[in-house]
Amino acid sequence: MLLALSETRGRHEALERFREISFCETKQGLLNDFLEAVREITLLQRQQAQAVIEDDPNFSRFDVLLHFAQEAKDTAKYAWIAHVETHGC
Repeated sequence: MLLALSETRGRHEALERFREISFCETKQGLLNDFLEAVREITLLQRQQAQAVIEDDPNFSRFDVLLHFAQEAKDTAKYAWIAHVETHGC
């Protein structure tokens, strides 16, 4: 009887651990930050391409913005990766 209770508790603890890992709010928030940064780069690239299509002589003005957006994306990506590796989720 005691063994059965111990096994049940072990299964319950394992299930709780699985739930924590499968949905981690911090991980999800970091992933959302990364995806938003990717969207920002995509938007800037689209705007720069449109400027080229429209023969805008100042289309290179997007280069600095793209550089900063790329840095933000990298920061978000590495924060997400670090959390996943550290937290195990």
